[in-house]
Amino acid sequence: AFVCPLFSCGRLFKRMEHLKRHLRTHTMEKPYQCHLCQKHFSRSDNLNQH
Repeated sequence: AFVCPLFSCGRLFKRMEHLKRHLRTHTMEKPYQCHLCQKHFSRSDNLNQH
């Protein structure tokens, strides 16, 4: 299992990519941007739904 390194969190994930996705909740990173309205998202699937 992969553990979130933030001491106050400690969430467990079966896959490394899920941990990496989760870490964005702590860093507020939003690398995916809508080319129409410029809104940013932390996950590509949320951008696609938008």
